[in-house]
Amino acid sequence: MLQMNHVAYARMDLCNPVSASALEAMLDRTDLGSGDRAAELGCGNGAAAGLLAARGLAVEAFERDPVLAAIARDRSQGVTVREGEADVLAAEGAPWRLLAALGSTGLGNFTRLAAWLEPGGWLLWGDLFWKGEPDPALNAVMGRPDYATDAGWRARGQAAGLELVAARISPDEDWAAYTGALEAAVAGWAAETPHHPDRERVQQRAALLLDYWRSAGRPALGFGLYLFRRP
Repeated sequence: MLQMNHVAYARMDLCNPVSASALEAMLDRTDLGSGDRAAELGCGNGAAAGLLAARGLAVEAFERDPVLAAIARDRSQGVTVREGEADVLAAEGAPWRLLAALGSTGLGNFTRLAAWLEPGGWLLWGDLFWKGEPDPALNAVMGRPDYATDAGWRARGQAAGLELVAARISPDEDWAAYTGALEAAVAGWAAETPHHPDRERVQQRAALLLDYWRSAGRPALGFGLYLFRRP
């Protein structure tokens, strides 16, 4: 069965409310060099992994969804995409010079992530965070996500022995670009596939998410990008 994220991610660039320039700025804070080993956990469509590879890193990208893994292979030049559980594959390939994860909430055990880094290695973590009390309305949209607060993400890294080097909260412009790209991707697909059996369901799912992000979600949630270093 075709999922909404299969449709949207195939047409979007970064699939989180964060800009490529923000990722580049974080990477500019590191000492990563050509040939350094990097892994992206839960790579989605492979856009972020492609950005890492363009900087000369030796990138492996892990994705458990076979449809998304295939999309990532098609669009991410210079990246080795492996299908499977990201935490298992990352552990097998450790140690890494860089671990990157965007929107991979379930992989947020920072003690494990730190253990998979070389001494002096880097963790680039990006995820949603609660601005205040968790919003129970999100359960109907996305289940029961284990988001932290902004302070909580910072504390998780520091508790794992990582040094927080930089942090950035996505501005409204990033959110507008993300929701606009998602809306355009689904609308474009729907226009091209008027008789697809999953068309109505995909559109309904996209409408539910967009309505939440543009109403209750914006006061309740932010997106943070965090660069940690293992001493």
